Amino acid sequence: MAKVIFILHRRADQTREQCLEHWRGDRHTSIVTNVPGLSRWVQNHVKSTSAPAAPDGIGELWFDSQAALEQALSSPQMAAAIEDARNFLDMEATQMVIVEERPAYDPRP
Repeated sequence: MAKVIFILHRRADQTREQCLEHWRGDRHTSIVTNVPGLSRWVQNHVKSTSAPAAPDGIGELWFDSQAALEQALSSPQMAAAIEDARNFLDMEATQMVIVEERPAYDPRP
């Protein structure tokens, strides 16, 4: 399993609600769900925070392998998703990190 996490910051001309509405909307989701090799997508919407510089959302894109993730990152579909994200995200502040998930606690059977 391979995962990329996006730490999202909205554009200055948008409210958090406008940004998140676009992110979860049909246009953006129809683009992202066509990224090759994508096996799971989780949107974490920030509801409240005490830090003014906190992100507006955290996105998780899951892939079955590192090779699938690398192929996805260089795909035209990912390029289209990033281009659409410019409509609602501050691309200078938004960050992408590739992570290795290491569960620390999971009581589920």
